[in-house]
Amino acid sequence: MVTTFDELLTSDGTPRHPALSECLSSLSAEVLAERQRHAEEELLEKGITFAVYGHNDGNEKIWPFDVVPRPISWDEWASIEAGLKQRIRALNLFLDDVYGAGQIFKDGVVPEGLVKSAKTYRPECIGFRPPGGVWTHVVGTDLVRNHDGTIYVLEDNLRCPSGVSYVLENREIMKRVLPEVFYGSTIASIEDYPERLLDALLKTAPAASSSTPTAVVLTPGVY
Repeated sequence: MVTTFDELLTSDGTPRHPALSECLSSLSAEVLAERQRHAEEELLEKGITFAVYGHNDGNEKIWPFDVVPRPISWDEWASIEAGLKQRIRALNLFLDDVYGAGQIFKDGVVPEGLVKSAKTYRPECIGFRPPGGVWTHVVGTDLVRNHDGTIYVLEDNLRCPSGVSYVLENREIMKRVLPEVFYGSTIASIEDYPERLLDALLKTAPAASSSTPTAVVLTPGVY
């Protein structure tokens, strides 16, 4: 029988994250439900929604928010982070080789026809070398946790990954609707993401650009 992984308690009932368990134990189910409702109302008022592709109703859906957070320990995250960095570097090198020397085809690691027949393959990029050799400036990696607790990569989004604004808003709403969870806990900050994004873009500016290049992020907006 396949079971799900309990992210709150170990098999003997010991809290994996005592501070979170203590916080949740101090709140009734009614209080948690009320705070969940407040969070969803705020999401709706702010217009934090997303489109479900493939649905014909054309309606935007409220961003799914769970008032009970999913904690990840520092040790586990350090392992995940190291693996993601390695994976993203490998993907960047893969793209660099596909549009460059093509050694991966010559060595028979990946069938050339498989790559070049893909709808997203761009022959125009053959021989092109992006500034700094960076093809993947921003990557959105979807992770899933298996029933044994192991984290796996579900997919890599390298073209136009979206979702980081949801992460930032999610944290701000969590601080307002469940501030108790932040008391006595050391939680990694994410507020510096915009500065990190700007720094990443400026570092890949073309060599011929000025000493103070301008970075622009294009968005389709709300429509």
